[in-house]
Amino acid sequence: MIEGLGEDITPEEVAFVQDELAAPVDVDAFVRSVPRGLEAQVYLASLMAIDLDTNPEAQYLHQLAQGMGLKPDEVNQLHEQLQVPKLYS
Repeated sequence: MIEGLGEDITPEEVAFVQDELAAPVDVDAFVRSVPRGLEAQVYLASLMAIDLDTNPEAQYLHQLAQGMGLKPDEVNQLHEQLQVPKLYS
């Protein structure tokens, strides 16, 4: 069972969620879908959803930050809010 989806989820729904989670993310399309003014909040949500312990995760966050126009200092401040490693030195 996938944590947080509840007890009454069907096997088909579990399979759908697992497939979606395994699929590559189109960062550019995702960035285009973010309403103006919510860039920092969406970045924080993405940051909370991962552990930031692999290079692909760091690359995703870098692409996301660039696509949303977030400056390195802003990104590092967001990381500090969640007490996770900074993305930029």
